[in-house]
Order: sequence, then structure tokens, then C-alpha cells
Amino acid sequence: MDKLSKKSERFLDSLQLYLASSGKKEAEAKEIVEELRDHLTEAEQRGKSVEEITGDSPKAYMEQLSKEVSFDFVMVAKAIGVILFGAVSLILLTDVIDGGAELSLIQIIGYPVLFIAYVLSLAMVFRYLAVHQLNKKKEMIMLGIFSLVKGILFIAIITIDRVIESPVIILSTFGNLLTALLAVAFIVGASIWAKSWIMIVVALLLTLPELVISFFDFTEETGLIMKSGFIFGGMILFLWITHRREKAKEAA
Repeated sequence: MDKLSKKSERFLDSLQLYLASSGKKEAEAKEIVEELRDHLTEAEQRGKSVEEITGDSPKAYMEQLSKEVSFDFVMVAKAIGVILFGAVSLILLTDVIDGGAELSLIQIIGYPVLFIAYVLSLAMVFRYLAVHQLNKKKEMIMLGIFSLVKGILFIAIITIDRVIESPVIILSTFGNLLTALLAVAFIVGASIWAKSWIMIVVALLLTLPELVISFFDFTEETGLIMKSGFIFGGMILFLWITHRREKAKEAA
């Protein structure tokens, strides 16, 4: 098969991202992308550019193709469920290690609402990136700002919880143990389902520093700095390793 231009390849990648973030069925989306790949290959052989095929508006063209692919409600529901319960599992697991899980009514309501809103808005961000095809630097800035807003909202829930009193559920020793086991089981199961290490890596980055620091008599400020450094350093290392592996696959 003749190799496509980088511009056409990028458009196909953007289309795939657009369809995936729109909740379309994976098999149908893949078929549409492959059909377009063949069409673009033939067009480039005749000297045409991707713009001549897709028109002046990539968004309109992607929306048109998107209408031809069925919405995968089951897959979307599963994805939202995995992200929601995965996030709750991480929070509970870190709470158990930090001395015991305690959940207030504000947290029980606030966290699910935040994470569902996060998933839906993240899909909108991915569609925007797919349509506008920004360079990597602008993409990273936009995703960084989005993550920062999510972090601010997360802190806002914690702050509101401290200011406003609400009923609190405090787990017993057995309850904490059972919660930790269920959280670990869900994180491992979700990672196998998603075929990704990211949730396991995040769980280790959140829990290992807490376990290590608990053996030493550090001040609260020192412990917080060490945990933050470990988490951010570990995530950067994980993303760097993932990036190198992707580059190696592309070069192969």
C-alpha cells in the first residue's frame, strides 16, 4: 500500500479521535477510517490533496462521517463507569492507607458529579482537538489547563466539605480492609479491561509514598513535598517511557 502524506495521516488520526470521543462504535469507526484511507490514497496518486477530498471545513466533514456510525451506548456507559468507580477506588484506597476511609455526604455526591462532568467535558475537548488539529505544544497546553481546572474543582469539593458539616460514614477496621481489597480488585480488573497500565500506575504513585513516609518521622510539610515530588516525578517518568515505546512502535 502506498504511503499517505503526513497531512492525510494526521487527518485520519483526528477523525479516529473525533469518532471515539463521540462515542461511536469502534468497529464501524475503524471501517469508515480505512475506507477514507483508501480514498485518500487513490486521490493522492492522482495529485489531489486532503483538502480537496474533505472540503474547506474539516468539522463539517467529520460530522458528516460521524452520522454514518452508530452510537455505542453500552461502551460509553462502561467507560464512564470504569472512570467513575476507578477514581472513587483510588480515593478510598489512599484514604484507607492514610488512616481510614471517611466519606461525607458532600463527597459522596460531589465526587461522582465531578468525575462524570470530567468525562463528558474531556470528550468535548478531544473533539475540539480533532477538528482544529492544533500542534502538539498547543494540545499539551490545552490539556494541561483542562487538568488544572479539574484539580481546582476537586480541591473545591474538599474545601466545601471542610466548611459545611454533613453526615459522615466512618468505616470500621474490617470495612477499611474490605474497601481496600475491593478497590485493588476493581483497579486491576479495570486496567485489564482497558488494556492500560495507567490506573495501576496512578494507584501505586498515590499509595506507595504514603506507605514509605509512614515509616519515618517526617513533618507534615516535608511529607507533603515528598509525596508531591514522587507523584509528579513518577507520572513524568511513566509518560516519558510510554512516549518512547510509541516512538519505537512507529519506527518498527
